[in-house]
Amino acid sequence: MEARQAETVMEKKAALFRRQWLSLLCGALLWFTAFSLGWFNAPEHSTEITRVRQEPDWDLFLEILMRNVGVSAALFLGVITAGVATIPVAMVTGALAGYSWGQAVPVLGVTGVSRHLLPHMPLELVSIAIAVGAGLVPLVAWARSGLGRRLSGAEWWSQVVDACRLWAVSLSGLVIAAGVETWVST
Repeated sequence: MEARQAETVMEKKAALFRRQWLSLLCGALLWFTAFSLGWFNAPEHSTEITRVRQEPDWDLFLEILMRNVGVSAALFLGVITAGVATIPVAMVTGALAGYSWGQAVPVLGVTGVSRHLLPHMPLELVSIAIAVGAGLVPLVAWARSGLGRRLSGAEWWSQVVDACRLWAVSLSGLVIAAGVETWVST
């Protein structure tokens, strides 16, 4: 019985990702493009970044989690503006994140990056990209409907529900990434 329930949950998540694949693709392209631009424009020799060892504890976990949830929430709130506000927020936050991490690489070196960024970085970035996709759901739904056609109330509501579910997936990933960053990457 439990195996069947777990299978049903996985089927629902897979269906969500299939329905919203274009929003997720657009979100990932937008976020990773901005991130790459920030990284590319980071100075090669940064004197502003220093490596200060922080002790892993619940305060650090909450600090990391709240910072990332704040970014995720700002990206998701594009749902309120039919997805339009997500675009500039994604460009700015993506570029800033890329710039910061681009500065960290010369300071940390290959060993430091492997130890302090790689354990949590992939999950954190993907989770933020999912939040961008969630924020873009209304805009992509409108574009897919033919741009000029108005979505019915039921169609619109189903898109908002999907956006909320995608954001929940994003938040789940950010909780795990914050734990890894706190207790593994520090």
